[in-house]
Amino acid sequence: MEKELLEVERQHLENVIKECHKEQLEEVETKFALMYTYDAVGMVNQNRVAYEDVKRLSHAKALLEYSEREQKEILNHLKAFDYVKKEAKEKKPFTEEKMKDIHEILVDGIFQGGVYRNVNINIFGATHQPPDYVKVYDRMAKFFQSLDQFEGTPLEKATYVHASIAKIHPFVDANGRLAKLALNYFLIQSHYLPISIPLDQRESYIEYLEAFKTEKDLKPLHEFFKDLLIKRYESVLKELDL
Repeated sequence: MEKELLEVERQHLENVIKECHKEQLEEVETKFALMYTYDAVGMVNQNRVAYEDVKRLSHAKALLEYSEREQKEILNHLKAFDYVKKEAKEKKPFTEEKMKDIHEILVDGIFQGGVYRNVNINIFGATHQPPDYVKVYDRMAKFFQSLDQFEGTPLEKATYVHASIAKIHPFVDANGRLAKLALNYFLIQSHYLPISIPLDQRESYIEYLEAFKTEKDLKPLHEFFKDLLIKRYESVLKELDL
């Protein structure tokens, strides 16, 4: 039923878009990009730039009340999302090099991006910890091989991509943001709207992600993303279907 609802909402939006002005669509996209960046960067608890300041920073490019790193993380994420939208809409394949390119944009001016970690890392409070760094190259190679054989819906595949990157944690930092961008890469490529994980649902999201990491159970996270996607369609339709 929910799958049917999702497809009905998607078709409805496609019809509504045909009647909308370009400026209306751009306004909705810009608003989402700002909220998505606010949610994604704020998810790690280290950078809590207020939403209104994310908006201001996107225009001013500099705010004195925040550190250089905080500002770069916001601006880099906006730039990375623009890149993801462009590449996904052009049907460019999500390759290992593409993933590294996205990571480079995310951490530009902060540290060297696109290079797999050469140290072990621990995620505070997580039941499952990322693999030893010597296993990262092999795990990522197997992950990209598995994409070719993956059988399932576009949302199931997008969920699998997100969860796999989050589980392996291939880079020293920004893995969560990268995994969320990868999720949206596959959604956009399959003609779905991109989604954001609201900060007030952080604990639920982590719980569902841990279910995949520890039990290889993708269903809770998939259902969580499906619900977010349906709500995103409802929100956009409400904004456009005046």
